[in-house]
Amino acid sequence: MSVAVAAAPTESVSPFAAAPPEAVTQAPPALTQALREVWARNPAVQAAEAKAAAAEARSQAAARPLYNPEIEVAAERADVNTRSVGLSQTIDWSGKRRARVGVGTAEWRAAEAERDQIRQDIGLQWLSGCAAYQVATEQVSLGNERVRILGQFASLAQRRFTAGDIPSLERDLAELALQEARAQQAELLADQAQARRTLAAVGGDATALPELPRALPPEAQVPVAISLIDALPALRQVRAESEAAQARITVAERERRADPTVSVSTGRVTDGPLRDNLLGVTLRIPLFVRNSYRAEVTAARADADQAEAAVRDRQLRATAEANEAGAAYNAMRDAWLQWEASRASRVADRAALLQRLWEAGELSTADYLVQLKQSIDTELTATGLRARVWQAWADWLAATGHLAPWLGAALTSPTDKE
Repeated sequence: MSVAVAAAPTESVSPFAAAPPEAVTQAPPALTQALREVWARNPAVQAAEAKAAAAEARSQAAARPLYNPEIEVAAERADVNTRSVGLSQTIDWSGKRRARVGVGTAEWRAAEAERDQIRQDIGLQWLSGCAAYQVATEQVSLGNERVRILGQFASLAQRRFTAGDIPSLERDLAELALQEARAQQAELLADQAQARRTLAAVGGDATALPELPRALPPEAQVPVAISLIDALPALRQVRAESEAAQARITVAERERRADPTVSVSTGRVTDGPLRDNLLGVTLRIPLFVRNSYRAEVTAARADADQAEAAVRDRQLRATAEANEAGAAYNAMRDAWLQWEASRASRVADRAALLQRLWEAGELSTADYLVQLKQSIDTELTATGLRARVWQAWADWLAATGHLAPWLGAALTSPTDKE
């Protein structure tokens, strides 16, 4: 006895369908605008902006005079009455202000580089989350198709078992496959929820995501030029921190030099009927006898050595990360393009073919389920590879400082317009 089964509906066109041959050399405007909105409302970016503004204010403060003048008014009533007013000023004889300006300027540049790095990190997380969510949504759609096909197959197996065409073992296999598909669908839904959480964590909105381009970006250039590495926000930050550490050596050395204080006072002295004018000049110079501040200079030099080593370490790591990111992207890009160029049929078409072979008795229930599972798993894996391709591309953009140029956005201000 044969039971007719409705043909599987034609599968909807995937947003990750075969890519046209041209490469995506610039992000779509919708993608750039969405990321700008994420930057504008992300708390970490806002905190970095505030930190950079504070560093700018401290840099401006360091450029102001170090000492303010002091005024002194004195009156003494005794056998000899004295009244005087004086003005004193400590002179920055050793150039402490100039030294502190160097520290403030370097710290300001470091804060700006740190802000740019945070904006880049948020952009990377959002772009990776965007790819992961869109692919997770596509996989949920494939999972729904798997549940529908296996549910249809389980119903058919039950009817054929009732008619006596197949044994109970084959009916049970079909039911077990359906339950497994439902469990796997729950896992796909959980993956989609996790991708949605990743987007929400950086201020993204999963309900209004721009669609990633169907075409892939061009092949990454490996090895990466050292000039690109030096321009990275992370390298600029550690280099500015190293410059600040070097400037602190000068500050510590200047602190060992005493600054004199000059005071000028005038007044009047009254002694009975006698009155006389008073004019005085005072020079005060601190003596660094008990503490010469030599240890502070030694510590500043050690900090500078540490900061310089950190620059070299970061440069080595950044170079390795950039080359590894480029190689990873190229490998995944090639794998995806090979999959797209293959003649593998889509799930719905293959499921319909397998079902016809099973109904004709050319396939056992076990063989049908094995081949259907392989077909669906392969397409799910390929769809997941699409997300990994875009994530690898985002990693390479960030590792080489190309994220902002590719997006057509500036890292320096969330309110910049194109």
